[in-house]
Amino acid sequence: MKKLFSVVIPVYGNELNLPITIPYIMENYQRLFPEYDFELVLVNDGSPDNSWQIMQEYQKQYPDVIRIASFVRNFGQLMATRYGISMANGDYIGVISADLQDPLELFVDMLNALEDGFDLVCGVRENRQEKGLGVIFSKTTHLLINKFINKQYPIGGFDFLALNRDNADRFLQIQERNGSFQLQLLWVSSDVKFVNYCRKEREVGKSGWTFSKKIKLFIDTFVSNSYLPIRLMSVSGFICAFAAFVYTFFIVIEALVRENAVPGWASLAVLITFFSGLILISFGILGEYLWRIYDEVKDRPRYLIKEKK
Repeated sequence: MKKLFSVVIPVYGNELNLPITIPYIMENYQRLFPEYDFELVLVNDGSPDNSWQIMQEYQKQYPDVIRIASFVRNFGQLMATRYGISMANGDYIGVISADLQDPLELFVDMLNALEDGFDLVCGVRENRQEKGLGVIFSKTTHLLINKFINKQYPIGGFDFLALNRDNADRFLQIQERNGSFQLQLLWVSSDVKFVNYCRKEREVGKSGWTFSKKIKLFIDTFVSNSYLPIRLMSVSGFICAFAAFVYTFFIVIEALVRENAVPGWASLAVLITFFSGLILISFGILGEYLWRIYDEVKDRPRYLIKEKK
């Protein structure tokens, strides 16, 4: 009996990509994965365009292969991917983007690695044809994660991957609302393999992974997985306190040496402004932690399903 391979695709604003991506997968999956049964799982993450309508049309054409679901609104890529994995029935599960910037053919090597005993195989973006500020920010984020959170995390980052059923079940036990999908997977995995590839430039459409979402993920990642922000706040406080002590020492010496020394209002204003800013930054970092604690204790559903087929 053949094993089942499920491919999960989170969908947000991909009405231009889906008419290319879905036919490509349907035309090639039998050639690429002849030793496996196959299913395609698409989760609409509250897309503001016609992505859901397109998904329904293809599901009607391939009812035995394609399974679809739609959220009532946008809950984020992490939740769409998570729900897609929970929907998948496969012995092995792959996750790929809806724009096919990642090569579908690489799943062949990933499946071979899973068969060899690995429980997670990650496609690492060794080179990218994309350019821009967002790419630089992503590379910096991956480097910081590798340095301060998890040495196993690849500097190129990853969201193109395959895992076995047991590992998927372990991942689904995690109940965090905020954080990094990639770090959660690495945390539950014991045998991980990384496969390098070059990510293609997007041919049509515009990425829904905006710069503001990248900033939010950056904050979520470090607040949820590292004490680094708190440690930076403590170190900054110590440095500023030491600087203030040294500055006070010079002011006292100046007052003793100079007969007509008059305290300047500029110095006082600079000190007040600097330390007030430091206090506000500290409160902001603490607020980030407190908000995430509050978000957890509300215990609302992580996502709401509008329709499923």
